[in-house]
Amino acid sequence: MIDLIRRHPRDRPAVLGPGADASLSYGELMDRVDDAADRLRVVAEQRALVFLALAPDPSGVVLYLACLQARLPLCLAETQAEPFARLARTYAPKLLLLPDALAPPDGYRQGPAPVPGYRAWVGGSEPVALHPDLALLLTTSGSTGNPKLVRLTAANLEANALAIGEYLGLGPDERAIQSLPMHYSYGLSVLNSHLVAGGSVVLTVHSFIRPEFWAAVDEARCTSFAGVPYMYETLHRLRRDPGRHRSLRALTQAGGGLRRELVLHFMELAQRADTRLFVMYGQTEATARISYVPPEHLPRKIGSIGIAIPGGRLRLAPVDGSVQHAELVYEGPNVMMGYAEGPADLALGDVQGGVLRTGDLGTADADGYHSVVGRLKRFAKLFGRRVSLEDVEREVESAFPVRAMAADGGDRIVLVAEQDTDAGRAEIARHVARFLGVPPAAVEVRIVDGLPRTSTGKKDYSHLEAPR
Repeated sequence: MIDLIRRHPRDRPAVLGPGADASLSYGELMDRVDDAADRLRVVAEQRALVFLALAPDPSGVVLYLACLQARLPLCLAETQAEPFARLARTYAPKLLLLPDALAPPDGYRQGPAPVPGYRAWVGGSEPVALHPDLALLLTTSGSTGNPKLVRLTAANLEANALAIGEYLGLGPDERAIQSLPMHYSYGLSVLNSHLVAGGSVVLTVHSFIRPEFWAAVDEARCTSFAGVPYMYETLHRLRRDPGRHRSLRALTQAGGGLRRELVLHFMELAQRADTRLFVMYGQTEATARISYVPPEHLPRKIGSIGIAIPGGRLRLAPVDGSVQHAELVYEGPNVMMGYAEGPADLALGDVQGGVLRTGDLGTADADGYHSVVGRLKRFAKLFGRRVSLEDVEREVESAFPVRAMAADGGDRIVLVAEQDTDAGRAEIARHVARFLGVPPAAVEVRIVDGLPRTSTGKKDYSHLEAPR
């Protein structure tokens, strides 16, 4: 991917920061990447694991690309101190790259600053064994503290960036507003696909609900906006029409299913503004993107996740013990090497073979368009992040004297608690919201006299159907 980025004309804009002096052309970007890569090699001393807390600034982008250039496997983590520290304690990276304002966990000494605004922190533990193809690690479960990571190669990143660029029609005149965190696979895919295509990315610290965000869209004449369902739901509630920003030519949506009425609403707004709406589906395990609905077919395919991206293939596989359900299976060059649940797994090779069982139950119509109809495993997507319902239950049961069951409520987590304490619904909801890093309104708590159980005393999830 680095070689593809390096081929673009040196004077073409690449990354536009929030300040007048924070923008980089492709030539300036790659010069800084080469310089930072050399510095990182000296600090790391050998091929070693790096954790990067990636903020929305040009220096963070430089460090991300510099690690790829230096072949230093890196994990992109949140800039929140507690989730970052939990992951660092599990994997003991040799090198931490942190914004100046973020303190390191215990056991790290400060090294030379690789780029302005970031500090390098060096650990004293023995280096872990790393597979030669390992390039990037991404989290799968948001802020829940689950240490499971997705292991990706440089080839995965390049394949997905090229495929996204092909179906979105990206080129040098495309300019994306970085509306999503770059440690999140969807947000990172926006950066990767635009840089590979020779376009540019506008970085901002402002939320999409702030007027400063949309002022940046207008000032930089951004051509695309990417959002997860919560973002489109919020825009709808605030009666904000992205089509009013005349430079926008594409709206993209992924990170979970958007309600049919909202797909219809934003499709109509897009058509009115001569803008395209791309409804997409993906997983971090596939680097980011798996399928999309071509905008010209969206009016008759609302509710579908579409067709496989270029170079990929979607199919349905039988589910053991069921004649009614089938699992969506994706095959393509962007499928991960596998998971890591601890440092020893970082030495593993490719255990997937380019095949990903998505864990989603699906159907296909006569045109080959697929739809997601349920989940095989107990995960939920909230604010574009995948959340382990089991992690939520464990957290509640460790914090309160309750037994709990969590369910996916679509736009919220529904928690049913069997309670014998004075703690109320609001207190439990606030705790879960802090744990997940979401607003309290995204957590619904119901207090019951007893949880549904099987004959063997286990929690009976078949009786826990959250309304969606």
